[in-house]
Amino acid sequence: MNMKRLFLSLTALLAVTVVTAREAAWESLFDGKSLKGWKTMGGKAVYRVEKGAIVGETAPNTPNTFLCTEREFGNFNLEFEFLVDEGLNSGVMFRAVFADGLVRGNQYEIDPDKTTLYKSEPQNRDAEGNLVPAGTQPRSWTGGVYDEKRKGWIGDLTLNPEARAAFKPGQWNKGRVEAYKDGVRTYINGVLAASVVDYETPNGFIGLQVHAVPEFKKMQVRFRNIRIQDLGLNDPATAEVPDARVGEWIDDSGTVVQSYFDKSENVYKLWVRKEGYRHVAPTAVLTACSEPGGVRYANDEGWNAATEGKKFVVTGPDGFRFEGRRSGRKSPTLGAVAPEGAVVLFDGRDLDQWGAAKHKEWLTWSYEAAEKVKLTPAGDIELVPGNQSILTKRSFGDIKRLHVEFRLLGDVTNGGLYYMSRWEFNIKDSWCSVKGDPCCAVGNIDGVAPLDWNWALPPMVWQTMDIEYTAPKLAEDGSVVEHARATMYHNGKLVYKDLEMGPVRGAGGGRTPITNRGPIYLQEHGTAYQFRNIWIVE
Repeated sequence: MNMKRLFLSLTALLAVTVVTAREAAWESLFDGKSLKGWKTMGGKAVYRVEKGAIVGETAPNTPNTFLCTEREFGNFNLEFEFLVDEGLNSGVMFRAVFADGLVRGNQYEIDPDKTTLYKSEPQNRDAEGNLVPAGTQPRSWTGGVYDEKRKGWIGDLTLNPEARAAFKPGQWNKGRVEAYKDGVRTYINGVLAASVVDYETPNGFIGLQVHAVPEFKKMQVRFRNIRIQDLGLNDPATAEVPDARVGEWIDDSGTVVQSYFDKSENVYKLWVRKEGYRHVAPTAVLTACSEPGGVRYANDEGWNAATEGKKFVVTGPDGFRFEGRRSGRKSPTLGAVAPEGAVVLFDGRDLDQWGAAKHKEWLTWSYEAAEKVKLTPAGDIELVPGNQSILTKRSFGDIKRLHVEFRLLGDVTNGGLYYMSRWEFNIKDSWCSVKGDPCCAVGNIDGVAPLDWNWALPPMVWQTMDIEYTAPKLAEDGSVVEHARATMYHNGKLVYKDLEMGPVRGAGGGRTPITNRGPIYLQEHGTAYQFRNIWIVE
């Protein structure tokens, strides 16, 4: 796996009015002469205007200080230039808020310390994926994303040596932030730095930071050419975001506790799974009960669960006790960057690589995909219920790696990804479900054993498939000498290893001739779901 993969950011939320970047004009946030439209928040560092630049200067005995826009922004492209003294940590806040006396939110990191050698965790890796030995290089995370006064690092540059090398000490550098609904990307001097997923804040101000200095030294950071394409605010009330009450808790025993919304009973429930992620019925199912000060879960068999301080505690018969922490589990390949030589099938900008297929049409396309599916403001493909499936215009044979990111939009989804439009990996909602095989199971091949493990994530959370395919080997008369084979990872977990992709069962067996090349097919099957960041290495 190429180690320059990045991590996509989910910050939030369906836009009230979102225009495209092509429609939005650039506007300056700094007139080059005054601080009109800005205000200072947080500490007591000094900001002033000199020679067409905003200068932020350190002050003694003060916390982090921010020069903040009076306006708020939700979806935007932001560009700025900065020049910073060696050793002065700084940054540019975006979608930031002021709460409990502190500026909080996502920050474009400015990490100019080229003297101090990095010894902490997580360690940086080089272009080949090898650990950079501790204490041999500076950290160099300029362009990464730090969640100020909340979660900390959500987009470091440990796996992106190209971005770590892009910062120019002692010179003017150019930063860029692209924020669209649930996706945020950052750049340093034109190099993609971080791409993170974080639903924390839909809208907020932009702020220029002067970091606190424990041992005071007069230092400066300068900003100029600050401009923005304002693409509209987000509406939290109608946001496509994960349900905050749906989640997962783990402890050191292997027990996993998961919550979900039971639509049939219109109530939240809790699964206690002593066998972790094994695809079997839960040990216990509890139902939510509203109480003053919080939500408790219980059932008639003596099980109870509730938050106690920073832990989630579950008790049950025979002295069972679980004290877990929220897992925050996500795929380690989420946001993986296409390596050199890969064919990028979808990067959020257009659908040129895809065509839409008529009903029962598997190998050819009749429409441009843009006519039949949505390209969302966040840069995602959304399949439209009742419309066509889509398939790649190109055909592929042996595949070293196919990377696909997808998410379910809350309804039960029964879709899938087909190799050569023939062999299917199912896409379904198997969160807190043991009905049938879990998500990413083979969907239409006889003789494949049921899966023992379920690595699904909840609806509205982005998931990944990473697949290796070997095409079938055919004799001159077209008969199969060797069947196709596949290795599949779902959310970074091995699901199938070198699985023989034998004959397709049922009516599907006659849908396409067996060949050694074919398209990648994304199935529409009655419910909306989304895809992004699709690429392939032949």
